[in-house]
Amino acid sequence: MATERDNYVQLSLTGIKIVSFEEEDHCVSSGQPYDGVSVASDDKIEIKAGRHGTSEVAAWFKNQSSGGVVIGCDTDDQYPSKLNFAVLGTLTFEFTGKTYVVKKMLLAQGHNARDRNNWWTGGPKMQGGSVDPWVGAAIATAYEKKGILPIGKVAFIADVFDVSKFNLGVIGL
Repeated sequence: MATERDNYVQLSLTGIKIVSFEEEDHCVSSGQPYDGVSVASDDKIEIKAGRHGTSEVAAWFKNQSSGGVVIGCDTDDQYPSKLNFAVLGTLTFEFTGKTYVVKKMLLAQGHNARDRNNWWTGGPKMQGGSVDPWVGAAIATAYEKKGILPIGKVAFIADVFDVSKFNLGVIGL
């Protein structure tokens, strides 16, 4: 029988407060439970879902990120071959007195070569590679609270040897 689990991903930045992750769409492996996305704490998002990796979820993730960049924790793969679940949505967080909105952001959980449940992020509008001052990051445009005017860039950097943590960097425009 498939079991729903509490799956947490950390977005680490001193002083961050995640306000919401508004889901637009999701994909889970066939037969697995799914009960949505919520904010678990100031720097953690929780996705309640079963854990069974399939290539169908990985294909959905790759299709949703088309034209953009994705990165995974504790992996050197360009894309996952199997994922347990994936969600697409809008991240809103507060940092240094400003509200930042990141649109069309993907979060997903897979399973890496060391038998650990690792997380992935990215999106169709994210840039990658070396974008000063970050190397190996997925970089998103951040918008103001209403989601209309760009106010900065947010870098998502996979933490080395951690399967569920992305370090964040923020630069204003």
